[in-house]
Amino acid sequence: MASDREAVRIWRGRISDIMNREWDPINGCPDDEYDRYVGTIAAMIRDNRDDFALIQYLERTERHDIGLGSFDSERARRVVASIRKLGPAP
Repeated sequence: MASDREAVRIWRGRISDIMNREWDPINGCPDDEYDRYVGTIAAMIRDNRDDFALIQYLERTERHDIGLGSFDSERARRVVASIRKLGPAP
């Protein structure tokens, strides 16, 4: 059985995988490109933030942090749904 710390590391790694595979607004970045956003997403899940808040965070990140002019809200909804399927934070 994995320790709590190991379980959190695995869970966050799965969030990172989703961010790289399903979100990837830059399209084809290195595997660690979005790791800086995983902590915030994980904290939002732990704090029971709703889907709307998560989608707003992704939009703000795309538009302001990354500097993209467009935002794909459908992609963001799919990403949030995939992250929710991981279950609650360990």
